[in-house]
Amino acid sequence: MPRTLLCCAALVLSSLPAGAEQPATPNETVIRLTVQPMAAPKPALRYLLLPELKEMNPGNPIEGYLRCLVDQDATADRETFGRAALRRADWAARLDKPDWQILLKLKTDGISLLLPDLQKMRSLATALQDRFRAEVALRHFDDAVRTAKTMFAISRHMGEHPTLIGDLVGIAIAFVAISPLEEMLEQPGCPNLYWALTNLPSPLVPLDLGIEGERLLMLSEFHDLRDDVPLTTDQVKKLIAHIDKVRELDRKLDKGTRAWLDARLKDPAAVRAARGRLVADGLSQERAARFSADQVLLLDQKLDYEVERDEVVKLMNLPAWQIDALAGPVWLPKKSGLFSFLVPAIHKVRHAQGRLEQRVGLLRHVEALRLYAAAHHGRLPAKLADVPVPLPDDPFTGKPFRYRLEGATAHLIGSAPRGEEKNPGYHIHYEVSIRK
Repeated sequence: MPRTLLCCAALVLSSLPAGAEQPATPNETVIRLTVQPMAAPKPALRYLLLPELKEMNPGNPIEGYLRCLVDQDATADRETFGRAALRRADWAARLDKPDWQILLKLKTDGISLLLPDLQKMRSLATALQDRFRAEVALRHFDDAVRTAKTMFAISRHMGEHPTLIGDLVGIAIAFVAISPLEEMLEQPGCPNLYWALTNLPSPLVPLDLGIEGERLLMLSEFHDLRDDVPLTTDQVKKLIAHIDKVRELDRKLDKGTRAWLDARLKDPAAVRAARGRLVADGLSQERAARFSADQVLLLDQKLDYEVERDEVVKLMNLPAWQIDALAGPVWLPKKSGLFSFLVPAIHKVRHAQGRLEQRVGLLRHVEALRLYAAAHHGRLPAKLADVPVPLPDDPFTGKPFRYRLEGATAHLIGSAPRGEEKNPGYHIHYEVSIRK
Protein backbone atom coordinates (compact mmCIF):
# COMPACT_ATOMS: atom_id res chain seq x y z
CA MET A 1 0.00 0.00 0.00
CA PRO A 2 1.46 3.42 -0.86
CA ARG A 3 3.21 5.35 1.88
CA THR A 4 0.86 8.33 1.55
CA LEU A 5 -2.26 6.16 1.88
CA LEU A 6 -0.93 4.40 4.96
CA CYS A 7 0.07 7.66 6.60
CA CYS A 8 -3.43 9.04 6.10
CA ALA A 9 -4.98 5.90 7.56
CA ALA A 10 -2.68 6.01 10.57
CA LEU A 11 -3.54 9.66 11.17
CA VAL A 12 -7.25 8.83 11.10
CA LEU A 13 -6.61 6.17 13.71
CA SER A 14 -4.57 8.45 15.96
CA SER A 15 -7.41 10.98 16.04
CA LEU A 16 -10.08 8.54 17.26
CA PRO A 17 -11.96 9.95 20.27
CA ALA A 18 -12.30 7.92 23.44
CA GLY A 19 -15.19 8.60 25.79
CA ALA A 20 -13.68 10.08 28.93
CA GLU A 21 -10.57 11.53 27.34
CA GLN A 22 -9.76 15.18 28.02
CA PRO A 23 -6.68 17.02 26.75
CA ALA A 24 -4.73 18.11 29.84
CA THR A 25 -1.83 19.74 28.06
CA PRO A 26 -1.10 20.12 24.35
CA ASN A 27 0.90 16.88 24.52
CA GLU A 28 -1.16 14.77 26.92
CA THR A 29 -4.55 13.07 27.06
CA VAL A 30 -6.04 12.51 30.51
CA ILE A 31 -8.69 9.88 31.19
CA ARG A 32 -10.30 10.27 34.62
CA LEU A 33 -11.89 7.17 36.13
CA THR A 34 -13.67 6.85 39.48
CA VAL A 35 -13.93 3.16 40.24
CA GLN A 36 -15.13 0.81 42.94
CA PRO A 37 -12.77 -1.64 44.68
CA MET A 38 -13.48 -5.10 43.31
CA ALA A 39 -11.88 -8.48 43.86
CA ALA A 40 -11.41 -10.93 40.99
CA PRO A 41 -14.49 -12.97 40.08
CA LYS A 42 -14.70 -16.63 41.03
CA PRO A 43 -14.07 -18.55 38.92
CA ALA A 44 -11.39 -16.11 37.78
CA LEU A 45 -12.20 -16.51 34.06
CA ARG A 46 -15.95 -16.07 34.40
CA TYR A 47 -15.55 -12.97 32.21
CA LEU A 48 -13.47 -13.02 29.04
CA LEU A 49 -13.24 -10.47 26.22
CA LEU A 50 -13.10 -12.83 23.24
CA PRO A 51 -15.56 -15.64 22.48
CA GLU A 52 -14.64 -18.94 24.10
CA LEU A 53 -14.48 -22.23 22.22
CA LYS A 54 -17.75 -23.34 23.82
CA GLU A 55 -19.44 -20.38 22.09
CA MET A 56 -17.97 -21.11 18.66
CA ASN A 57 -19.50 -22.70 15.58
CA PRO A 58 -17.98 -23.75 12.26
CA GLY A 59 -18.11 -21.17 9.49
CA ASN A 60 -16.62 -18.02 7.99
CA PRO A 61 -17.36 -14.92 10.11
CA ILE A 62 -16.49 -12.56 7.25
CA GLU A 63 -19.52 -13.68 5.26
CA GLY A 64 -21.70 -12.89 8.28
CA TYR A 65 -20.24 -9.41 8.69
CA LEU A 66 -20.66 -8.64 5.00
CA ARG A 67 -24.27 -9.84 5.18
CA CYS A 68 -24.82 -7.28 7.95
CA LEU A 69 -23.49 -4.59 5.62
CA VAL A 70 -25.70 -5.76 2.75
CA ASP A 71 -28.76 -5.75 5.02
CA GLN A 72 -27.91 -2.24 6.16
CA ASP A 73 -27.50 -0.96 2.58
CA ALA A 74 -30.93 -2.38 1.75
CA THR A 75 -32.65 -0.29 4.44
CA ALA A 76 -34.01 3.22 4.04
CA ASP A 77 -31.64 4.49 6.70
CA ARG A 78 -28.20 3.32 5.65
CA GLU A 79 -26.57 4.74 8.75
CA THR A 80 -28.53 2.54 11.15
CA PHE A 81 -28.04 -1.13 11.95
CA GLY A 82 -31.16 -2.85 13.30
CA ARG A 83 -31.21 -5.31 16.18
CA ALA A 84 -31.32 -8.25 13.78
CA ALA A 85 -28.14 -7.07 12.02
CA LEU A 86 -26.31 -6.72 15.34
CA ARG A 87 -27.46 -10.19 16.39
CA ARG A 88 -26.08 -11.47 13.08
CA ALA A 89 -22.77 -9.77 13.94
CA ASP A 90 -22.78 -11.55 17.32
CA TRP A 91 -23.29 -14.87 15.53
CA ALA A 92 -20.61 -14.15 12.91
CA ALA A 93 -18.08 -13.19 15.58
CA ARG A 94 -18.42 -16.71 16.97
CA LEU A 95 -17.54 -18.55 13.74
CA ASP A 96 -14.15 -20.17 13.56
CA LYS A 97 -12.61 -19.82 10.06
CA PRO A 98 -12.15 -16.18 8.95
CA ASP A 99 -11.38 -15.84 5.23
CA TRP A 100 -11.69 -12.53 3.37
CA GLN A 101 -11.47 -14.36 0.01
CA ILE A 102 -9.48 -11.64 -1.76
CA LEU A 103 -6.12 -13.35 -2.19
CA LEU A 104 -6.48 -13.81 -5.95
CA LYS A 105 -7.58 -10.20 -6.46
CA LEU A 106 -4.62 -9.09 -4.35
CA LYS A 107 -2.34 -10.91 -6.79
CA THR A 108 -3.91 -9.38 -9.89
CA ASP A 109 -5.07 -5.90 -8.88
CA GLY A 110 -2.04 -4.68 -6.94
CA ILE A 111 -2.38 -1.18 -5.56
CA SER A 112 -5.60 -0.76 -7.57
CA LEU A 113 -7.32 -3.23 -5.24
CA LEU A 114 -10.64 -1.80 -4.06
CA LEU A 115 -11.60 -2.30 -0.42
CA PRO A 116 -15.07 -0.74 -0.06
CA ASP A 117 -16.16 -3.03 2.77
CA LEU A 118 -13.43 -2.06 5.23
CA GLN A 119 -14.74 1.38 6.18
CA LYS A 120 -18.25 -0.05 6.45
CA MET A 121 -16.93 -2.41 9.11
CA ARG A 122 -16.25 0.65 11.24
CA SER A 123 -19.90 1.62 10.88
CA LEU A 124 -20.87 -1.78 12.21
CA ALA A 125 -18.47 -1.30 15.13
CA THR A 126 -20.03 2.09 15.90
CA ALA A 127 -23.50 0.52 16.03
CA LEU A 128 -22.20 -2.17 18.40
CA GLN A 129 -20.59 0.55 20.51
CA ASP A 130 -24.00 2.20 20.93
CA ARG A 131 -25.45 -1.09 22.15
CA PHE A 132 -22.45 -1.63 24.42
CA ARG A 133 -22.97 1.81 26.02
CA ALA A 134 -26.67 1.18 26.56
CA GLU A 135 -25.94 -2.14 28.27
CA VAL A 136 -23.32 -0.48 30.47
CA ALA A 137 -25.72 2.32 31.45
CA LEU A 138 -28.30 -0.29 32.49
CA ARG A 139 -25.58 -2.25 34.35
CA HIS A 140 -26.37 -5.33 32.31
CA PHE A 141 -22.78 -6.47 32.64
CA ASP A 142 -23.19 -9.95 31.13
CA ASP A 143 -24.77 -8.41 28.03
CA ALA A 144 -22.07 -5.75 27.88
CA VAL A 145 -19.33 -8.39 28.02
CA ARG A 146 -21.05 -10.27 25.20
CA THR A 147 -20.94 -7.14 23.05
CA ALA A 148 -17.30 -6.52 23.99
CA LYS A 149 -16.50 -10.05 22.85
CA THR A 150 -18.17 -9.40 19.51
CA MET A 151 -16.28 -6.15 18.96
CA PHE A 152 -12.88 -7.53 19.93
CA ALA A 153 -13.52 -10.62 17.77
CA ILE A 154 -14.28 -8.38 14.77
CA SER A 155 -11.12 -6.44 15.50
CA ARG A 156 -9.08 -9.63 15.61
CA HIS A 157 -10.67 -10.97 12.43
CA MET A 158 -9.51 -7.79 10.67
CA GLY A 159 -5.99 -9.06 11.32
CA GLU A 160 -6.82 -11.87 8.87
CA HIS A 161 -7.26 -9.28 6.11
CA PRO A 162 -4.14 -9.42 3.89
CA THR A 163 -3.61 -5.65 3.83
CA LEU A 164 -2.20 -3.16 6.29
CA ILE A 165 -5.30 -1.01 5.77
CA GLY A 166 -7.34 -3.96 7.07
CA ASP A 167 -5.07 -4.13 10.11
CA LEU A 168 -5.56 -0.42 10.77
CA VAL A 169 -9.33 -0.77 10.60
CA GLY A 170 -9.10 -3.66 13.07
CA ILE A 171 -7.08 -1.53 15.46
CA ALA A 172 -9.58 1.31 15.07
CA ILE A 173 -12.48 -1.04 15.90
CA ALA A 174 -10.70 -2.16 19.07
CA PHE A 175 -10.41 1.47 20.14
CA VAL A 176 -14.13 1.92 19.47
CA ALA A 177 -14.72 -0.88 21.99
CA ILE A 178 -12.39 0.56 24.63
CA SER A 179 -14.42 3.71 25.33
CA PRO A 180 -17.56 1.90 26.62
CA LEU A 181 -15.30 -0.58 28.38
CA GLU A 182 -13.83 2.32 30.38
CA GLU A 183 -17.35 3.54 31.12
CA MET A 184 -18.21 0.05 32.36
CA LEU A 185 -15.30 0.05 34.81
CA GLU A 186 -16.78 3.15 36.47
CA GLN A 187 -20.17 1.55 37.06
CA PRO A 188 -20.95 0.37 40.62
CA GLY A 189 -20.84 -3.40 40.75
CA CYS A 190 -18.75 -3.78 37.61
CA PRO A 191 -16.85 -7.09 37.82
CA ASN A 192 -13.08 -6.89 37.88
CA LEU A 193 -11.70 -7.54 34.37
CA TYR A 194 -8.00 -7.87 35.23
CA TRP A 195 -7.83 -11.53 34.18
CA ALA A 196 -10.09 -10.92 31.17
CA LEU A 197 -7.70 -8.22 29.90
CA THR A 198 -4.67 -10.35 30.77
CA ASN A 199 -6.02 -13.20 28.65
CA LEU A 200 -6.49 -11.10 25.52
CA PRO A 201 -3.90 -12.12 22.90
CA SER A 202 -1.05 -9.67 22.46
CA PRO A 203 -1.06 -8.18 19.95
CA LEU A 204 -4.81 -8.28 19.57
CA VAL A 205 -4.55 -7.39 15.85
CA PRO A 206 -1.53 -9.14 14.28
CA LEU A 207 0.18 -7.49 11.30
CA ASP A 208 1.75 -10.60 9.76
CA LEU A 209 -0.73 -11.13 6.92
CA GLY A 210 -0.96 -7.41 6.21
CA ILE A 211 2.81 -7.21 5.80
CA GLU A 212 2.85 -10.28 3.55
CA GLY A 213 0.04 -8.74 1.52
CA GLU A 214 2.11 -5.57 1.20
CA ARG A 215 4.89 -7.54 -0.45
CA LEU A 216 2.41 -9.29 -2.72
CA LEU A 217 0.80 -6.02 -3.83
CA MET A 218 4.09 -4.77 -5.21
CA LEU A 219 4.90 -8.06 -6.94
CA SER A 220 1.78 -7.57 -9.07
CA GLU A 221 2.90 -4.05 -10.00
CA PHE A 222 6.33 -5.31 -11.13
CA HIS A 223 4.93 -8.32 -12.97
CA ASP A 224 6.07 -7.12 -16.42
CA LEU A 225 9.55 -6.18 -15.23
CA ARG A 226 11.13 -9.51 -16.22
CA ASP A 227 14.54 -10.73 -15.11
CA ASP A 228 14.50 -13.95 -17.15
CA VAL A 229 14.34 -12.62 -20.71
CA PRO A 230 15.35 -9.37 -22.44
CA LEU A 231 12.47 -6.93 -22.91
CA THR A 232 11.73 -5.56 -26.37
CA THR A 233 11.59 -1.81 -27.01
CA ASP A 234 7.79 -1.96 -27.10
CA GLN A 235 7.68 -3.93 -23.83
CA VAL A 236 9.92 -1.37 -22.15
CA LYS A 237 7.73 1.46 -23.43
CA LYS A 238 4.59 -0.24 -22.07
CA LEU A 239 6.31 -0.92 -18.75
CA ILE A 240 7.38 2.71 -18.42
CA ALA A 241 3.80 3.86 -19.07
CA HIS A 242 2.60 1.56 -16.25
CA ILE A 243 5.32 2.79 -13.88
CA ASP A 244 4.33 6.39 -14.65
CA LYS A 245 0.76 5.56 -13.69
CA VAL A 246 1.91 4.04 -10.39
CA ARG A 247 4.25 6.96 -9.72
CA GLU A 248 1.33 9.38 -9.92
CA LEU A 249 0.78 8.35 -6.29
CA ASP A 250 4.00 10.17 -5.43
CA ARG A 251 3.07 13.74 -4.55
CA LYS A 252 6.71 14.79 -4.91
CA LEU A 253 7.09 13.41 -8.44
CA ASP A 254 9.26 15.83 -10.39
CA LYS A 255 9.85 13.97 -13.66
CA GLY A 256 8.54 11.02 -15.65
CA THR A 257 10.18 7.61 -15.68
CA ARG A 258 11.59 8.11 -19.18
CA ALA A 259 13.28 11.36 -18.11
CA TRP A 260 14.57 9.66 -14.95
CA LEU A 261 16.13 6.86 -17.02
CA ASP A 262 17.58 9.22 -19.64
CA ALA A 263 19.35 11.21 -16.94
CA ARG A 264 21.13 8.05 -15.75
CA LEU A 265 21.88 6.70 -19.20
CA LYS A 266 24.25 9.62 -19.62
CA ASP A 267 26.53 7.97 -17.06
CA PRO A 268 27.81 4.61 -18.41
CA ALA A 269 29.50 3.91 -15.05
CA ALA A 270 26.10 4.05 -13.31
CA VAL A 271 24.69 1.50 -15.77
CA ARG A 272 27.72 -0.78 -15.26
CA ALA A 273 27.32 -0.51 -11.49
CA ALA A 274 23.62 -1.38 -11.72
CA ARG A 275 24.42 -4.39 -13.91
CA GLY A 276 27.06 -5.47 -11.38
CA ARG A 277 24.58 -5.25 -8.49
CA LEU A 278 22.14 -7.49 -10.37
CA VAL A 279 24.86 -10.07 -10.98
CA ALA A 280 25.87 -9.92 -7.32
CA ASP A 281 22.22 -10.55 -6.44
CA GLY A 282 22.17 -13.76 -8.47
CA LEU A 283 21.44 -12.81 -12.07
CA SER A 284 23.79 -14.63 -14.43
CA GLN A 285 26.41 -12.46 -16.07
CA GLU A 286 25.50 -13.79 -19.51
CA ARG A 287 21.83 -12.87 -19.06
CA ALA A 288 22.60 -9.46 -17.59
CA ALA A 289 24.77 -8.67 -20.60
CA ARG A 290 21.79 -9.27 -22.92
CA PHE A 291 19.53 -6.81 -21.11
CA SER A 292 19.15 -3.26 -22.36
CA ALA A 293 20.36 -0.41 -20.17
CA ASP A 294 16.72 0.56 -19.50
CA GLN A 295 15.88 -2.95 -18.26
CA VAL A 296 19.04 -3.06 -16.13
CA LEU A 297 18.28 0.28 -14.46
CA LEU A 298 14.65 -0.66 -13.78
CA LEU A 299 15.59 -4.06 -12.33
CA ASP A 300 18.23 -2.38 -10.19
CA GLN A 301 15.63 0.07 -8.87
CA LYS A 302 13.24 -2.79 -8.12
CA LEU A 303 16.02 -4.50 -6.14
CA ASP A 304 16.77 -1.21 -4.37
CA TYR A 305 13.09 -0.88 -3.40
CA GLU A 306 13.00 -4.45 -2.06
CA VAL A 307 16.10 -3.81 0.06
CA GLU A 308 14.62 -0.56 1.46
CA ARG A 309 11.29 -2.24 2.16
CA ASP A 310 12.77 -5.20 3.97
CA GLU A 311 14.98 -2.98 6.13
CA VAL A 312 11.70 -1.77 7.62
CA VAL A 313 9.65 -4.98 7.45
CA LYS A 314 12.28 -7.16 9.14
CA LEU A 315 11.78 -5.24 12.40
CA MET A 316 8.01 -5.42 12.65
CA ASN A 317 7.71 -8.44 14.95
CA LEU A 318 10.10 -6.98 17.49
CA PRO A 319 8.76 -5.15 20.57
CA ALA A 320 7.96 -1.54 19.70
CA TRP A 321 10.74 -0.13 21.90
CA GLN A 322 13.32 -2.37 20.21
CA ILE A 323 12.10 -1.27 16.78
CA ASP A 324 12.64 2.39 17.63
CA ALA A 325 16.07 1.60 19.05
CA LEU A 326 17.18 -0.27 15.92
CA ALA A 327 15.41 1.60 13.15
CA GLY A 328 17.70 4.62 12.89
CA PRO A 329 17.18 6.30 9.51
CA VAL A 330 15.30 3.42 7.85
CA TRP A 331 11.95 5.13 8.44
CA LEU A 332 12.93 7.69 5.82
CA PRO A 333 13.10 6.34 2.25
CA LYS A 334 15.90 7.36 -0.06
CA LYS A 335 15.05 10.45 -2.07
CA SER A 336 16.71 9.25 -5.27
CA GLY A 337 15.15 5.81 -5.67
CA LEU A 338 12.65 5.44 -8.47
CA PHE A 339 10.32 3.38 -6.27
CA SER A 340 11.27 4.73 -2.85
CA PHE A 341 7.86 6.32 -2.37
CA LEU A 342 6.33 2.81 -2.43
CA VAL A 343 8.18 1.80 0.73
CA PRO A 344 5.22 1.64 3.12
CA ALA A 345 5.00 3.58 6.37
CA ILE A 346 4.75 0.29 8.25
CA HIS A 347 6.18 1.88 11.38
CA LYS A 348 3.05 4.05 11.56
CA VAL A 349 0.93 0.91 11.58
CA ARG A 350 3.23 -0.73 14.15
CA HIS A 351 2.96 2.36 16.36
CA ALA A 352 -0.84 2.19 16.09
CA GLN A 353 -0.68 -1.48 17.08
CA GLY A 354 1.61 -0.56 19.99
CA ARG A 355 -0.79 2.17 21.06
CA LEU A 356 -3.54 -0.45 21.36
CA GLU A 357 -1.22 -2.76 23.32
CA GLN A 358 -0.40 0.18 25.59
CA ARG A 359 -4.05 1.01 26.21
CA VAL A 360 -4.92 -2.59 27.10
CA GLY A 361 -1.88 -2.67 29.38
CA LEU A 362 -2.98 0.52 31.15
CA LEU A 363 -6.47 -0.90 31.67
CA ARG A 364 -4.89 -4.00 33.23
CA HIS A 365 -3.20 -1.61 35.65
CA VAL A 366 -6.53 0.07 36.44
CA GLU A 367 -8.07 -3.31 37.25
CA ALA A 368 -5.00 -4.29 39.30
CA LEU A 369 -5.55 -1.12 41.34
CA ARG A 370 -9.15 -2.20 41.95
CA LEU A 371 -7.90 -5.60 43.10
CA TYR A 372 -5.48 -3.96 45.52
CA ALA A 373 -8.10 -1.54 46.83
CA ALA A 374 -10.54 -4.41 47.45
CA ALA A 375 -7.97 -6.09 49.70
CA HIS A 376 -6.81 -2.87 51.46
CA HIS A 377 -10.01 -1.12 52.62
CA GLY A 378 -10.29 1.06 49.52
CA ARG A 379 -6.71 2.34 49.59
CA LEU A 380 -4.55 2.61 46.48
CA PRO A 381 -0.94 1.35 46.46
CA ALA A 382 1.94 3.72 47.06
CA LYS A 383 3.90 2.01 44.27
CA LEU A 384 3.19 -0.57 41.59
CA ALA A 385 5.50 -3.08 43.25
CA ASP A 386 2.86 -3.40 45.99
CA VAL A 387 0.31 -4.82 43.54
CA PRO A 388 0.07 -8.62 43.96
CA VAL A 389 -0.54 -9.49 40.27
CA PRO A 390 1.81 -9.28 37.24
CA LEU A 391 1.75 -6.01 35.33
CA PRO A 392 2.82 -5.49 31.70
CA ASP A 393 5.55 -3.06 30.70
CA ASP A 394 4.90 -0.05 28.51
CA PRO A 395 5.32 -1.41 24.95
CA PHE A 396 7.01 1.82 23.85
CA THR A 397 9.75 1.75 26.49
CA GLY A 398 10.05 -1.89 27.59
CA LYS A 399 9.93 -0.53 31.15
CA PRO A 400 7.14 -0.26 33.76
CA PHE A 401 4.49 2.36 33.19
CA ARG A 402 5.02 5.55 35.17
CA TYR A 403 3.01 5.64 38.37
CA ARG A 404 2.53 8.00 41.25
CA LEU A 405 0.01 8.38 44.06
CA GLU A 406 -1.12 11.90 44.88
CA GLY A 407 -3.51 11.92 47.82
CA ALA A 408 -6.40 9.65 46.87
CA THR A 409 -5.64 9.68 43.13
CA ALA A 410 -3.37 7.27 41.27
CA HIS A 411 -1.68 8.45 38.09
CA LEU A 412 -0.82 5.89 35.39
CA ILE A 413 1.12 7.34 32.46
CA GLY A 414 2.24 5.86 29.16
CA SER A 415 5.12 7.07 27.01
CA ALA A 416 5.09 7.96 23.33
CA PRO A 417 7.17 6.22 20.65
CA ARG A 418 9.86 8.08 18.77
CA GLY A 419 8.37 10.62 16.40
CA GLU A 420 5.09 10.92 18.33
CA GLU A 421 6.39 12.94 21.27
CA LYS A 422 4.00 15.83 20.54
CA ASN A 423 0.97 13.67 19.75
CA PRO A 424 -1.44 13.65 22.73
CA GLY A 425 -2.94 10.39 21.44
CA TYR A 426 0.32 8.70 22.43
CA HIS A 427 0.56 10.37 25.85
CA ILE A 428 -2.20 8.59 27.78
CA HIS A 429 -2.59 9.54 31.43
CA TYR A 430 -5.14 7.74 33.59
CA GLU A 431 -6.21 9.44 36.80
CA VAL A 432 -7.82 6.76 38.96
CA SER A 433 -9.80 7.52 42.10
CA ILE A 434 -11.69 5.13 44.38
CA ARG A 435 -15.41 5.68 44.86
CA LYS A 436 -16.16 6.14 48.55
